[in-house]
Amino acid sequence: MHIIDILLLVVKGETDGKLRGRTLLQKKVYFLSVLTGFDLGFTPHYYGPYSSFVAAHLDGLVNYGVLRENTEFFATASGERTPWGEIRKHTYIYSIIPEVAEKVWSAAQKKQGFAEWSQKLKSINDQKIARDSNKLSIAAKVHYIVSLEGNETLTLTQVQQIAEEYNWDVKAEDIEGVLSFLNWIRTYNN
Repeated sequence: MHIIDILLLVVKGETDGKLRGRTLLQKKVYFLSVLTGFDLGFTPHYYGPYSSFVAAHLDGLVNYGVLRENTEFFATASGERTPWGEIRKHTYIYSIIPEVAEKVWSAAQKKQGFAEWSQKLKSINDQKIARDSNKLSIAAKVHYIVSLEGNETLTLTQVQQIAEEYNWDVKAEDIEGVLSFLNWIRTYNN
């Protein structure tokens, strides 16, 4: 699958056809890459694993008029506070521009592996935390740390210590809140 097909799949995979937030998109693509074993160049970043490759192609799809990027401002003037204390006043909403993307989408659906990728994305979207960018971000941070260390028996304290090295503030209760999702990821391909 090409990155353009993956991005269209992730956006179109939302129940209303609108993906809310760049962080949510990055984390869904991250976990999709984990389930498929497809390396998309994710590296540590403020909100967890981030791929500049994914971001560049997302911007390209917006610039070429295949995806629509709208800015949605939060209802309160003070914005929305993230678990890390950051105040966000807006988010980006992505949707496919039907009249432009139909040919691209039609071609993507015919590609080898599309059904497998689509099924894996559906499995991610069926999970309880799939619409929560903050929880998916925490899950991606923990997954990245455990995968990088190659040791599934890290203690909570060890995960937190490694997270601090990346300047990630990951609390024990946050980790505990995403364990069922991470266990699901671990057992999905087994």
